[in-house]
Amino acid sequence: LALADIFGGDIDFNTELQPGDRFELTVEKQFRDGGAFAGYGPIAAAEFNNAGRRVRAVRFTDADGKPAYYDERGVSMRRFFLASPLKFQPVVTSAFSRSRFHPILREYRAHLGVDYRAPAGAPVIAVSDGVVVSAGSSGGSGQMVHLRHANGFESEYLHLSAITVHAGVRVHQGELIGRVGSTGLATGPHLDYRLKKNGAFINPLTAHRAMPLPEPVPAARMVEFNELRDRAFAAFSVPAVTRAAR
Repeated sequence: LALADIFGGDIDFNTELQPGDRFELTVEKQFRDGGAFAGYGPIAAAEFNNAGRRVRAVRFTDADGKPAYYDERGVSMRRFFLASPLKFQPVVTSAFSRSRFHPILREYRAHLGVDYRAPAGAPVIAVSDGVVVSAGSSGGSGQMVHLRHANGFESEYLHLSAITVHAGVRVHQGELIGRVGSTGLATGPHLDYRLKKNGAFINPLTAHRAMPLPEPVPAARMVEFNELRDRAFAAFSVPAVTRAAR
């Protein structure tokens, strides 16, 4: 789950995981006075090899003293939108379409979102910071949450079994807003996720990939960042047997 939080802006853990994908990470260990092991702290650095591409992240504290994760170039891993409102469950059952045969109404009509197959009760999270426009029953959409984000974006989450927010509250990226269900016109548990830009529905999958990158580490701190990055990633070049023996 921690890896999904770090890489969620680059890897859609619902659709893009492949057999043979690998990851490595380094993590802090915490000890009490006297040397007793007290648990694990945050991930210090991570590498994920996904379908032939490698993404890396390192934990770095910004000028305000707030830790965050950055890629090798010093660009924040926190994207404006997460790649998906679900953490896992890897099947897209229906894509964005202007003409799709509706399985219940038995007619062709627009499907203005992406359907993810997921078990009933699976957590649904906000893809970006925003304000809840509405949260409740919405006809054939069933139990639905509608969020308004910055830059003219809105997101909708349909057919929920439970809702954990209410209209008017502000939510943060990754915050739980509801759970997967089959309310409204649905043949089984799934999430219908929809995205708008300036009032018009757009394809969430292509829109997420086109989002601009966030601000990088300030130039004045790049030397410090590069030194920390090189030390952190050096552990990944050591053979696994050697690391285990240390």
